[in-house]
Amino acid sequence: MKAAEAVMTIAKENRLEHFFGIPGGGSPLELIDAGRQRGVQFVNVSHESSAAIAAATYGAVKKTAGLAMSIRGVGAANLAGGVANAYFERLPLVGICEAPAVSSHPVESVQQCEQEKLFDGVVGYQATLTADEGVTMIHRAFSRAAEGRPTPSMLHLPAGLGEIRDATTPAQPAESSAINEKSLSQVQEFVGKHRQIAILAGADVIRAGATSELLAFAEAIEAVVLVAMDARGVFPESSPRWAGVFLGLFNPNVIESRVFKQADAIVFVGVDAMMTHAPWKLALPTCELAARSGYSTMSSPEVRVDGDLKLTLKRLSEKRKMGVAIDDIKQLRSGILQYFKRPAEVRFAAQDIIQVSRELLPSDGLLLSETGAFVCMLEHLWPVDHPGNFLGTSGGRTMGLTVPAALGARLADRKRPMVGIGADGSLLMRLGELEAFARTGAALPLVIINDQALGTMKARQSARGFPDYGLDFHGVDYSAIARACGLNGVMVETPEAFRLELGQALKSDRATLIEARVDAKVYQDSFGPTIGDLSQWTQA
Repeated sequence: MKAAEAVMTIAKENRLEHFFGIPGGGSPLELIDAGRQRGVQFVNVSHESSAAIAAATYGAVKKTAGLAMSIRGVGAANLAGGVANAYFERLPLVGICEAPAVSSHPVESVQQCEQEKLFDGVVGYQATLTADEGVTMIHRAFSRAAEGRPTPSMLHLPAGLGEIRDATTPAQPAESSAINEKSLSQVQEFVGKHRQIAILAGADVIRAGATSELLAFAEAIEAVVLVAMDARGVFPESSPRWAGVFLGLFNPNVIESRVFKQADAIVFVGVDAMMTHAPWKLALPTCELAARSGYSTMSSPEVRVDGDLKLTLKRLSEKRKMGVAIDDIKQLRSGILQYFKRPAEVRFAAQDIIQVSRELLPSDGLLLSETGAFVCMLEHLWPVDHPGNFLGTSGGRTMGLTVPAALGARLADRKRPMVGIGADGSLLMRLGELEAFARTGAALPLVIINDQALGTMKARQSARGFPDYGLDFHGVDYSAIARACGLNGVMVETPEAFRLELGQALKSDRATLIEARVDAKVYQDSFGPTIGDLSQWTQA
């Protein structure tokens, strides 16, 4: 079959009903029509990076790889930014770009470059489609993107490429998940000789279907548990053994540092080495349980065991022992949560938005978010008990994530309750995408915290002693822009007004942008303490 037909046939086989992008006059139009014929609807967006984020989140919600498309040259370069976002956020994505023509085809455009180099370093698989192996390449791109730890794949579709075929290549043997008994015995010995163990749990536990085994292991050895940024819900955060989210900041005033100060050993379980702000810096003894031998190690472990996490955790749970007291974990959390309290003197705070949103979003709902001065508040004040209920920024700490991610998530699941929480600086990056919510009927609340500045950067600027300069915005009426794009748009300045509008937005059949005008200075000053910088913090 023709290349565009093959791409969309395989996309449909991977349960896609939408793909995202910006078209050009060549093969992108063929892809759009092939998708139309196969029930894979094209969603035109305003920037190629938005297409990548929307598609990747769409894939994550549907538990497959999403598909994003661009033209060659500048379009491919624009797409590369979104592919990088998906890479650092560990989201499943297949990107496809039109590419320069095959040698026998007449040149139609001089907008050409070595496109593969644009994506080197942020993809796990990349190929330029050929007549002999094109179908195989497309299948491989989808499987590689979603299998194991999600990593984007990139396909380049040469102009003028005709029919493509499936190469008869032997199937690659799956990596063995068998456990090395000697290594397992060493881990059992490691666990047995330490009393105050901290577990750091990652998203590979979710992929292995081993969340129940993780809980049993933590309870058997009475461990204190931290979860990685990409692994919210891997361990029930209502459990008294959950301490918080590991950020990799390694300063004394964050939860992980206080946990590690009391621990005498750390057990990593399915942790991605990318999920930290800084390289590992501690001298504590560690061991690591990894799902695959090829996965990198975050620490320098005394012992490591690769293979079936579910079975490994079961084996490690067979012996019970005394460990960290629950009262000690409560004391650790309360010592940190004082830095996240709502300031008493303010009219409207980010803490109000989080509290009200938690109360109104049903327990099976999905929260989508991005980076901002509120990001650590979500990691401490929004407990997650089940995987898949929280899609926020993790290793990427990505700006401009909420709007395209919310578009992708809503089109992937039309029925599930969802709320997106973002900020004004990020919204300015994605304003053009609001129209797509109206066009596609993607209805959910988009809560935009508006402090009329790059609040996180203002906090960092102040903390470093620089003058207040260059980071404030001109006042923008985002609710009016939303209405002009065909959405509901409201502006709120109190917790009571926010509660009313969010309740209505959750019931609406139209997307609602809620512009939440918080007390700007207090909001910006709140960021430092949430990342352990107490230089300007005073207790209320």
